Amino acid sequence: MQNNGDGRSPTQDNKFSGVGDQATLEDLQEYIITLEDHMRQCERAGKYVEAQTALMKIEELKNEASKRRREQLRARHLNEKLEIEEAHLAEFNQFNEFWDKKMAEFADEAAKAESEMVSRQDEELRKFEEELNASLPVRPKDSSELLNLRKIEENMARQKDYIEAHKVQQRCLMLEREEQEKWSAIREGKIRNQVNLLVTKQQQELAALRQRVSSAQDEQRKARSVELERLIQKYQNIKKELEVQQQLELQRLDRSLKTGGSVMRSSYGSRFGGPASRAGLRSSPKQESGSKGQ
Repeated sequence: MQNNGDGRSPTQDNKFSGVGDQATLEDLQEYIITLEDHMRQCERAGKYVEAQTALMKIEELKNEASKRRREQLRARHLNEKLEIEEAHLAEFNQFNEFWDKKMAEFADEAAKAESEMVSRQDEELRKFEEELNASLPVRPKDSSELLNLRKIEENMARQKDYIEAHKVQQRCLMLEREEQEKWSAIREGKIRNQVNLLVTKQQQELAALRQRVSSAQDEQRKARSVELERLIQKYQNIKKELEVQQQLELQRLDRSLKTGGSVMRSSYGSRFGGPASRAGLRSSPKQESGSKGQ
């Protein structure tokens, strides 16, 4: 192929005058083949100057093609890395949403359980105090001394000894007040002691519930931390594998360009189909968490 059908050689064709800047990689490869054919024809025809011009243009276009291949490969590698980063960020956000919701739900359930226990204890205490007050009489049983003084008071009144009856009556009233005050103190002490015992029991019950809740929350935090470590490690492994595969692909490209061969597709991509899908980064944290933090 010595010319382009209009009497001009490929090296003079305006169509390719700006090929290095605007043409696609496929255009460059096509034109290199055309120039190589033209160069060989010039060589056979003894047109060495024109053959040298074609050779220089071929080298220029090959350098441009090599540059384009490297740029395309670097761009694809960058896109693969960005896709991995985006997939990891999406899974990380999904992971946090899952655990935030799980821990918030548990906290709500724990608060509800504590509120119900407190309400039940308040009602239990109220009924207990009512039963205690009903079971213990407000007035004490009269002492033998008080009963004896009342008999004396009655006898004095029957004997018309009203002055002495009044004196005995006052003694009875004073003794009755003393015994009432003493009994009231005893009664209140009994009620207070029984109530304190129940309150202590209830406080221990509430403390035990809070301890169980705290232990469960600690287990949840530990499970979340373990799952996060696994998620980060998985991302690091995928990232490292991608870096290795991309480095190998760059090396293959360099060898291919030196030998004039074609560029091979990334074996990393061919093995897994795509950075995000092959990485497994779209899996739900619930699938990995399973029974963790239950």
